[in-house]
Amino acid sequence: MKVESNIKYIFCGREQEVEDGKRKPYKTSYKKKLVANNEILIVNELGFSTDNQSDKAHHGGVDKAVCVYSQKYYTFFKEKYDFDLPDCAFGENLAIKDLDDSEVCLGDRFKCGQVIFEVSQPRQPCWKISSVLGIKSLTSVVVKEFKTGFYFRVIEGGYIRNGDKLTLLSREYPKITIEHINKCAFNAKDNQGNIKEILECDKLADAYRISLSKRYKEKEQGLQDWQEDNYTTTK
Repeated sequence: MKVESNIKYIFCGREQEVEDGKRKPYKTSYKKKLVANNEILIVNELGFSTDNQSDKAHHGGVDKAVCVYSQKYYTFFKEKYDFDLPDCAFGENLAIKDLDDSEVCLGDRFKCGQVIFEVSQPRQPCWKISSVLGIKSLTSVVVKEFKTGFYFRVIEGGYIRNGDKLTLLSREYPKITIEHINKCAFNAKDNQGNIKEILECDKLADAYRISLSKRYKEKEQGLQDWQEDNYTTTK
């Protein structure tokens, strides 16, 4: 069966300052603008040429070049939590219509326009989701529901535009979905065997491997401190 998804929206953003009243103002490129349907975009190894990441220690780079989020989850959060989320609520670059984290696997390669993407890791949502949107505990809800979205690395760059489809080219790890990785990471204590299998995958991003290895070794469970609403940074 052919696996593909329509792209509903493409978003790109530049750095802005955000003040949420809980911490010092901070700079972020989380708030992104909708790309016009007829606009042709260049994608290179670091993502969209018109996009930016402010916190480069935790965002961007070759393994987190493009952030992807399923439109299905907007409906889920509305129906279960009555969250009225705006477009690009999760700072995603690609809003996809027909696939979600339970249907996308680590290492999957997708063609979109001229570009070939590869799934590198789940997104690791931080406190900024709650902060930017002003919705209490939103980050923790996203994590606990295992609806994080994921990242692409770019295998071949080129041009894409709104309306192009993501079409699966190859799937090397059909059992290791993004949702599966998230569930295992959230409860490392009870998923030691599963995490060991995930860590053996050569397509897993290096930074995520380090993070997951720590949770595996320490048998961690639940949220990480930087996913809590009251997290503060010294920067």
